Amino acid sequence: MQIDVVWAVVTMNEGMSNLSKTESPPSPSRRTFIRQSAALLPLVSAWPPTAMALPQTCPGARYKLIFASPYNSELWLSSPHMHQQLKHNIEDFSNGKICVEIRDKGSQGVGHDLAVQVSRGVIQGALLSVSNLSPIVPKLDILNIPFWAAESQAYLNLITSDLWQQQVTEQIRTRSDVAILLYHLPGARTLTSTRQYGKLLKTPSDIIDVVFRVPVSQVLRQFYQLCGTTPVQVAWHKAAMLAANKRFDALDPSVTGLYNGPNGLNQHIGAVSLINSVQDGWVSVINQRWLKSLPRKLRIAVWEGAEKTFVQHLSMARQAALYCQRGLLRNGATIYYPSADEMASWQEIGGYQRREWHATKVALLGKLSAFDAFVAATQVNNGLTFPT
Repeated sequence: MQIDVVWAVVTMNEGMSNLSKTESPPSPSRRTFIRQSAALLPLVSAWPPTAMALPQTCPGARYKLIFASPYNSELWLSSPHMHQQLKHNIEDFSNGKICVEIRDKGSQGVGHDLAVQVSRGVIQGALLSVSNLSPIVPKLDILNIPFWAAESQAYLNLITSDLWQQQVTEQIRTRSDVAILLYHLPGARTLTSTRQYGKLLKTPSDIIDVVFRVPVSQVLRQFYQLCGTTPVQVAWHKAAMLAANKRFDALDPSVTGLYNGPNGLNQHIGAVSLINSVQDGWVSVINQRWLKSLPRKLRIAVWEGAEKTFVQHLSMARQAALYCQRGLLRNGATIYYPSADEMASWQEIGGYQRREWHATKVALLGKLSAFDAFVAATQVNNGLTFPT
């Protein structure tokens, strides 16, 4: 019954009525988001695993949406993947005519592989890192310039702004075969030593010459080069093995990413420094050809289900991050909150204000003032507040 109570509260969102008038995802200016309340958190965290485990079969369904993810559906307490909620909401809004089949645990692949499969229509939807969409809209990589949109509220303000929706979300939809169903906010990136290395990275002087695992992002690579590290690109699924074998000393995922990383990565974590450099953003995407093949009412149902899931996920994301922190501590890791002076030292050496970023901003956006407009968008609340 607790699930029904929470979902009933979330549906008190006037923006849902706007969705019934359009076949495209609504812009923030055309919808009213429900403000998140701390009162929802106990209800969300109390959802039992048995209630969250929904059947994969759907008697009477006319269409199937195969949704793939690298994450384990059963580990919903530690990850805001929202598998069960997305499945429930789309099936509910479609009156059972769309069946959502979740293929989790990386069984269908991860990252770039999933992006390709959704684009080609092999599967209909997937959960990806935002960076997997950078080849489609390169300006997405501005998110990896440090210390301007890393905090969850700033990131939430940005992605729900008209500017972001028009210049990024809409461009992904018009330039590719995929569309973003919803954004996920798992938390900001960290500076984390492996258990084998073990040192606490408090200030830039602690990271000089450290062998640093970086994801596929030239912007993040540049940041760690500014900090004096030796960056090495390591595939995500190999991170645990190579950490155990001392092939790198440190890495940067969010606390949620560290705890949920593949192949038992959370057993190889030493000290986590919460410098909040860059939001470790995810997106759920969908194949547009499949979506356009649906009757209009069912297309609307998909967007309504995604909208509701996005609102629900904010409380879940906060709870998951706290759960992951506790889990890492139980595993013997250290979690460190930098002082104001230490944060200022990271900002000074690699922050978005440095001239070294000018060329990147111009290359991705065309002019420096365009970046300034995005920074301004992080300061304007569009009706949603991330729980604290």
